[in-house]
Amino acid sequence: MEKLINLIDKPNNNIIGILAGMMISWIIAMSTDLSPSSGHGGFIPLVFPPIIGIFFIGLYYVSRIFIKKYNWIISLFAIIYLLHFAIDFYITENI
Repeated sequence: MEKLINLIDKPNNNIIGILAGMMISWIIAMSTDLSPSSGHGGFIPLVFPPIIGIFFIGLYYVSRIFIKKYNWIISLFAIIYLLHFAIDFYITENI
């Protein structure tokens, strides 16, 4: 168990995880079938996941300054939040 916590607490693994979650959520959100009348609202799936992903990367690095262990919780929350946004956006726009 201690090896697993040491593995998931490394900064490189967390940043790669956030970036992978960001890319997956970006792909899911971009594959929605938006109506032509969406206007500028159609930019939301293009802009939101990268901005939120960069925000969580910054939050992760700030938390690394103050807390040395269990920072992977922030990464896990970021991945879940990004995927929730993308799936929710996909479901609401495709119904």
